[in-house]
Amino acid sequence: MRFIDTSKPCPSKNITPRLSVPSVVCRSYALGKESSAKHVDLPRRNLLAGAIIALTTASVPPSQAVPLAPLGEIKRIGGDKLIGLSVDEVKDILAKDLSVGQYFVTGNLTREIFADDCRFVDPTNDVTGLSKYVTALGILFDPDWSKVLLKGIRVTGDDTIVADYVSGGYLKEKYFPWRPRVAAYEGHVEYTLNAQGLIQLQRQTWSISPGEALRQTFTPTSGPKTPVICCDEQGACSTQCGGAA
Repeated sequence: MRFIDTSKPCPSKNITPRLSVPSVVCRSYALGKESSAKHVDLPRRNLLAGAIIALTTASVPPSQAVPLAPLGEIKRIGGDKLIGLSVDEVKDILAKDLSVGQYFVTGNLTREIFADDCRFVDPTNDVTGLSKYVTALGILFDPDWSKVLLKGIRVTGDDTIVADYVSGGYLKEKYFPWRPRVAAYEGHVEYTLNAQGLIQLQRQTWSISPGEALRQTFTPTSGPKTPVICCDEQGACSTQCGGAA
């Protein structure tokens, strides 16, 4: 999914001015989609508009990508920044945020260790701004049906930390009424700290391609939901939790 800000507003009166999209989306609405758009709530309308362009421009470079929802301006969130922590202290906080906070699917991260203008990059997304990133996380996964399994985290340099994880789950029905299910995938994330010891860059890579990620995002499911990652009482986790819904 793409939440990149663009500067080319769509002239269609039926698309919110906060959502900037290339002309292909404007043309799509011009071909008879205006009437149905009037009956869709604002967040869902934005996501549907984004779906049209995401499915037709999977190879568009990040600088030309479009947001699936308005993310607002960069603003301060959280308490006072934890300036001057050692790289090992930051690593320990991230380990808890990933394993306990599950922040890739919940947004529950320690805001005080990230710079407000931190850049967040993954194979389909490039967002600058902690507040924007947290907003994006709040739109995506349903935390009741999604999980992050931390495989390991370590310090690799004076200002770098890397972690490996497995994640997957269902996206929120409020914004994705077709109930997409993202199958378990492996991820690698690298954090780069600035001179104050705050995270300035978070860069992720995945075991699935950007095209496959988008395909799963816009593939409907039906029937009872099934866990993507399941854990027993002893904490042992597996991706073998039954068939997809």
